Amino acid sequence: MRFHIEALIGDRYDSTDSLSKDEIHNWLLNMQKNDILKVETEDEYWEDIPEQLFELLKTGIEKKNYEYKMTNGHLWLELEIQLEQEPEPEPESEL
Repeated sequence: MRFHIEALIGDRYDSTDSLSKDEIHNWLLNMQKNDILKVETEDEYWEDIPEQLFELLKTGIEKKNYEYKMTNGHLWLELEIQLEQEPEPEPESEL
């Protein structure tokens, strides 16, 4: 599933326009829920991110499974996360 995330880096009024890849990654690893302005998927939208979704996003970030662009202290992140499907029960065999 593809997540589109908008986050605010640094102070809203005194923000940076660019950071190195390593600086971005380190910031993302230390990101707090209140740094995220919104999260979107094709069918969903959140401004108040549930804890379980936040942990899922952090796991994707740890794996460096994202692309980003940044301007005026805003970071737009595209994060691809494979959601595990529940295994379907095997049909009982008739003997």
